Amino acid sequence: MKKVILLSKSLAALLAISPAQALDWRNLESFAKFKAGAESFSKIGFNNKPINTNKGLYPTETFVTVVAYLQLDFPELLPKSATANGHHMSGSLGGFGGGMIYDGTKHLINEATGKPYGAMDWNYVGYFAGLVGQKPWGQCWYGAGGGSESQYAGMSAAQLQKLSDATVIGGVNAADCVQGYANNTRNYVIYNAYIDYSYKDIFRFRGGRYESPADYMSGYTQGFDMTLKLGNFKFWWFSSFGRGFAYNEWLYNFYSPKTYTLANGSKINPGVHAFYITWEYKGLSIVPFVYFSPNNEYDPNFTITYDSKPNFKGIGWRSQTDITVLNPFYAKRFWNTYQFGMISRKNAHSLMIKQRFDYNNYNFGGGIYKSFGNANWMIGYHGNRLGFDFWTNTVYANTLNSLSYMMDADAFTAFLFGGGVYKKWLWGVIGRLTYGPRADEQSLAFNLGYEFSKHFYADIKVEYYNQIVHKGYKVGWNGPYLPDQPATYQDRSHIFTEIKVKL
Repeated sequence: MKKVILLSKSLAALLAISPAQALDWRNLESFAKFKAGAESFSKIGFNNKPINTNKGLYPTETFVTVVAYLQLDFPELLPKSATANGHHMSGSLGGFGGGMIYDGTKHLINEATGKPYGAMDWNYVGYFAGLVGQKPWGQCWYGAGGGSESQYAGMSAAQLQKLSDATVIGGVNAADCVQGYANNTRNYVIYNAYIDYSYKDIFRFRGGRYESPADYMSGYTQGFDMTLKLGNFKFWWFSSFGRGFAYNEWLYNFYSPKTYTLANGSKINPGVHAFYITWEYKGLSIVPFVYFSPNNEYDPNFTITYDSKPNFKGIGWRSQTDITVLNPFYAKRFWNTYQFGMISRKNAHSLMIKQRFDYNNYNFGGGIYKSFGNANWMIGYHGNRLGFDFWTNTVYANTLNSLSYMMDADAFTAFLFGGGVYKKWLWGVIGRLTYGPRADEQSLAFNLGYEFSKHFYADIKVEYYNQIVHKGYKVGWNGPYLPDQPATYQDRSHIFTEIKVKL
């Protein structure tokens, strides 16, 4: 407590506040707000067919979570003498924990081996292999394939098919690898621990752990960001040295999504960084921006948006247009390698065009998403401006968790959506058609939510999701085209439910 009081006095001196004016941290309850709650999420998969890794056949998982959180918010840490001059500082400290109360993957048998495949619940709740994947159980992976294109040169169709059937990968039994992750989960995270300082509408700084504001780094971040606004221009810098999840479907302790291995074999965390320049004028925004992770990726990108009514209050018409182009360039060691089951070259591109209309409390619209090359395996998958959930595939896909094949190289997706709010009801519908070299997908989802009170909310989503995996491609295989692999039809339809209780 002495250190906190000293910090308060130092801050007061920095902002030219007398010690008498500074906040008395011993009266915590006078300026702090307490939040707590519990939530539950469930996914019910309709496809309960057995696992057969040789055939590339997998069910759609079923699981149920229960989580809870405690959070202490500090809405204003500065006295009135400072806020009167435009200085503001807030902060928060929060913890989140929970687990699976039902995991339908726990005892499933792989028909190809006659043995358990291994529990897969850790993909949603509890994944932990250290910040840079340095833990012993984090040294293996259970998906066959990957590596460089040259590794497979000259192999026959039969040889490739045999490789795709492998159950020992990198000298480790795949089932043991899966179980290693399942046995070493970490089902809690300190998700909020930050300070947020601003000066008028000109400058802002946040540092610590907080929910990420970056389009292409979803979840919670461990790092900092800064905003400077000058006239019609806004400059924003973002640096993240860790990513975590604190949600009812996803719970991860912080990890580095991008790593780099030094010559001595040790892994380091180079972070993920972004810089945005935004020019705004009468609803039009032009935003050139760059994302980069040293020795991994360098992505010069841009977004153009138009909002016909930026201060829309839910009355009348509104039109929003969003055009975003991503241009990832990969480090040389990734050229001509298989990433998420698709070949990756020197660089790639993606295009998103999205149009939304609002009329009073209702909305509708549509858009397209097109990849040119393998554009999403570095930047597009861990955040996106699409506005809908594309993590609804099977957890066994081995692309990454339950990532949809709409994020594949050269895939094209068209989608339509609509929804609205009526009193305490919230509803939405979205239809999606994806055409790609690996798979075609057809999806239609309907979501309905109801706010019973300010303390209790529940919703349900029902999704029809058909997946046609083309000849030559195999779920669970992350290497080259397999001439002897037949096409498969797999049902990924499911139901999501969630319940939220706030104190």
